[in-house]
Amino acid sequence: MIFAARGLLVSLAFFAVVYCPLSCLVALLWRAMKRLGLKFVMTSSRFLFGLRIFPFTASSVVAVFFTFPSFWMMERPSLDEDARTFFLAACGLLIVSAGMVRVLRARARTTRAVKRWLLRTSSTGNPKRTPTLSAASGAPALILVGIRTPRVMVSDAAATVLSDDELRVAIRHELGHMRYWDNFKKALINAIPFPGMCGLETAWREAAELAADDAAVRNRQDALDLAAALIKLSRSSKQWIEPALASGLVCGVSSVSQRVERLLEWRIAGRPCKRTWPWTLLVLATVIVGIASNYGATLVLTHHLTELLVP
Repeated sequence: MIFAARGLLVSLAFFAVVYCPLSCLVALLWRAMKRLGLKFVMTSSRFLFGLRIFPFTASSVVAVFFTFPSFWMMERPSLDEDARTFFLAACGLLIVSAGMVRVLRARARTTRAVKRWLLRTSSTGNPKRTPTLSAASGAPALILVGIRTPRVMVSDAAATVLSDDELRVAIRHELGHMRYWDNFKKALINAIPFPGMCGLETAWREAAELAADDAAVRNRQDALDLAAALIKLSRSSKQWIEPALASGLVCGVSSVSQRVERLLEWRIAGRPCKRTWPWTLLVLATVIVGIASNYGATLVLTHHLTELLVP
């Protein structure tokens, strides 16, 4: 039991040692890419999200699958960790705890806002596949709420201001957020805090809005309807507060003018469907196979790094 606790302690310490430098590297890399003005990077929601969660994902994988097993198999039974190990472990625990607190607070604020806005369940469309809720009392015009069972909330303002076609394509925008699991991604980002990441997180939210626009538009008329909906609803956007774990049609981080221009040029620019996930899976499979075939040597290397970086 004590040996397992020591392994957990060392794993938390090594997690902090890996997570902090990787996060600093990502923050610097993002600033460099932003300075270079790489358009594809700035508008790719998948790339930006992957870049944001990379430090935490890599650190967690190393701690769980390499640091703890290498400690369990190769460490001496005598207690030889010093105060620096406990300090680093406390930093790792603080990072994880702060993330959990942030998520719980964001969830509580979102739940309170939804309860305040919610009026009644509506049967717009197919209730099993595209459920919507009617809301008022200062609710955003259209917003996707919930993570496990997301719902599109339509306010009385949206139903009054928008035409039927505009409302239909606006709801499809929110369903695009649901398809891409954007609320869940926001929860993950809240769970991995680190200073200097605000710019990257804002860029991801802006790119997520563009991706949801693309998911909603099927032809030029849809693009014009969505652009009209954005223009109409943006006039009242200052009255709406978007909760941390929700996705609204008109939110504070997105540039309505940029989105409208993009939609008006829809026929010229087009929206080619780029499937990058097969290449991502291929790269991940190659890395996993390469590490698995040399797992023993990787554990030895990890143990040496642990001895060096975590006294």
